[in-house]
Amino acid sequence: MGSRSVFGKGLVAAVVASALVLAGCANSDGGGGDSGETRTPPAVGLVGDQDGTPSPVPQLTFSVQALAATLDPAKTAARGGSGGDELAAVYDVLLRYDDKSGEFEPRLAQSLSADGSAMVWTLKLRPGVTFSDGTPLDANAVVASINRYNTNRGNGAAVWVDAVESSTAVDPQTVEFRLRKQWPTFPSMLALGHGMIVAPGAGDGEAFKPIGAGPFVLERYAPNEERVLTARADYWNGKPEAERIRFIALSGSRENLESLNTKGIDIAFMRGNPQAIYDAVDADYPGSFSILNSGGAELVNNREGRPGADVRVRKAIALAIDPELVGQRGDDGLGLPGKAMFDERSRWAGDTAGLPYDPDAARKLLDEAKADGYDGTLNYIVLQEPTEAAIGLAVQSLLQAVGFTVNITNANNAGDIVKQVYVQHDYDMAHAGIGLYEAIPFLGLQTTLSGTSTSNFAGYSNPQMDALLGKLQAADGDDQIRGVISEIQTLWNETVPSVPVSSVMIYVAWQQNVRGVVPTATGIMLLDKAGRI
Repeated sequence: MGSRSVFGKGLVAAVVASALVLAGCANSDGGGGDSGETRTPPAVGLVGDQDGTPSPVPQLTFSVQALAATLDPAKTAARGGSGGDELAAVYDVLLRYDDKSGEFEPRLAQSLSADGSAMVWTLKLRPGVTFSDGTPLDANAVVASINRYNTNRGNGAAVWVDAVESSTAVDPQTVEFRLRKQWPTFPSMLALGHGMIVAPGAGDGEAFKPIGAGPFVLERYAPNEERVLTARADYWNGKPEAERIRFIALSGSRENLESLNTKGIDIAFMRGNPQAIYDAVDADYPGSFSILNSGGAELVNNREGRPGADVRVRKAIALAIDPELVGQRGDDGLGLPGKAMFDERSRWAGDTAGLPYDPDAARKLLDEAKADGYDGTLNYIVLQEPTEAAIGLAVQSLLQAVGFTVNITNANNAGDIVKQVYVQHDYDMAHAGIGLYEAIPFLGLQTTLSGTSTSNFAGYSNPQMDALLGKLQAADGDDQIRGVISEIQTLWNETVPSVPVSSVMIYVAWQQNVRGVVPTATGIMLLDKAGRI
């Protein structure tokens, strides 16, 4: 049988990327009102005037949500706003996701194709590409980097190891991947950490040096202050327009917008504050708009010894929560409330809705659990900043209205929630987020729901769900993927791993004279062509 290209329409769908992200955490922009105003968000993709050819500039400043502590792709997840932009600037990616076409396009790769069975994938590299230390980006380097990534348990490594039997350098420009199972959306992995190729000379541990084939090299890093990258004159796609990219981290979307207004930054990552995002769009700042599905959620600990070990308790929690009311308290009703895994605007939204708001049904289930000895108490972790605190109080009120006793535990910062919820699993319930990116639906659901996933924060385990995740991995094309996701949503409603309450809007905005910023998977921005007109 003949080969088929990954860039054809039949393989457009993306894998699910994992993103165990804090919903509106670290968003100190205020909230808690009830304006009654409604807005329609922009369509996903580029927004505003993108015309004009950029010219070289001495420096562009990009304000992100958080500076990556390390530029090792195996230790920093490739996610926009929290390290992915910096990683891509240093390493580039083998493939780039185009959110307009829904396809994965060659970047460092020249092509990627599958044989007729889609069990053998062949990657062809661009000739003449070098790392910043002058060594060639060849097939041996790609295989070594991927093996290193998996050995160091980078984000998605467990999924790769489970599905990929071998990665082989066939010749200097060709890598062959042999799979153990059907995985039509396998190419999406090469747009993230696996596709950020680390040079053989980078080393490991304390001696690690960020050496990649991307457009920039590290000049300076001051923790919690800035990271400065310098352009490479020998970059394969031509010297970047910006001589330097300076990354800083501001505390919230409103501060980012104010800094745009005063020309203090050139590019701003804005997340979780709908009013600030709408203000940026109204001010005619061009940018890239995306939606993080289930970005706001009430996480429930399913483990033995916790109230959530009882599915009746989990379902009572879900039925007691009104996402519209929570949205009014948290973002003045301007957000994207909903209890389905994927927002109604998502490409993956199906006919199966999330659980309804039904306090009577919630009360009945809770009473059944109480009759069997449960005292109705929930310890609930909430970040103490205005928006998050307002959401926490709304959820507490809704749950107590059906008979729960909810004790709010204050978290002082997002790091406290990460430690207590995602690392130590020491919680009954927490307001944070799941985070399902449009480009990669499989990996996120696999990470969140698989009974064998080490990143399964809820401790949820269900053989039926594991079988559906396998079915999702094997699904080919948008219709099949949507169909399996609808089946997963149905089982989610029955077993309630956790409770989504909203999707989160993300807007990466730039100055009106900035052009050439190119989005890829998980909200990462590629910056080699970014400059000013």
